[in-house]
Amino acid sequence: MPPFRRNLLRGLIAGVCAAVAVPAAWSAPAGADVISDVAHAPNGAVAIARGMTMLHTNDFGIYGCEDFVDAAYGLTTATGIPHDGAIAYYQNLAAHGQGHSSLPAPVGALVFSRGPDGGHVDISLGEGHYLSGGVQGFAPGWGDGTDIQILPSANLGAWQLVGWAYAPWSAVSLGSS
Repeated sequence: MPPFRRNLLRGLIAGVCAAVAVPAAWSAPAGADVISDVAHAPNGAVAIARGMTMLHTNDFGIYGCEDFVDAAYGLTTATGIPHDGAIAYYQNLAAHGQGHSSLPAPVGALVFSRGPDGGHVDISLGEGHYLSGGVQGFAPGWGDGTDIQILPSANLGAWQLVGWAYAPWSAVSLGSS
């Protein structure tokens, strides 16, 4: 198994375990934002696990990135990111101090980009990889030709990073981000 996939699986297992209980002996690296990490990582891991079940399918169509991300997080376009609303959604998060303009994005974060056809959103897998829906809408013929794939960059082709944010539907709401 390639190191990236092995590390991804380890991270998923750790994230799902964290969603159930945080061990008392757990300790974070120096300088880590423990509260923020605990609040966001578990739901990100669950979303990635759910999204991976749709990998290499054409669920949600060629412009279904928001629909895919919503489904991965267990939401709909009415409760998550509206269809064709990725950039406006990020701008709203950024206006509330939740946007980040440079990479790397942590595992489970929403990563937003813009290109000739409009806006796009992925889920960060960490290590510079992204779980993406609607791939054929912004990069026709890319990869295996399906709409849900793992991308090696948030800036595929003519698309440029706008920013990233933790999903506001985190497993734990602590009242601040």
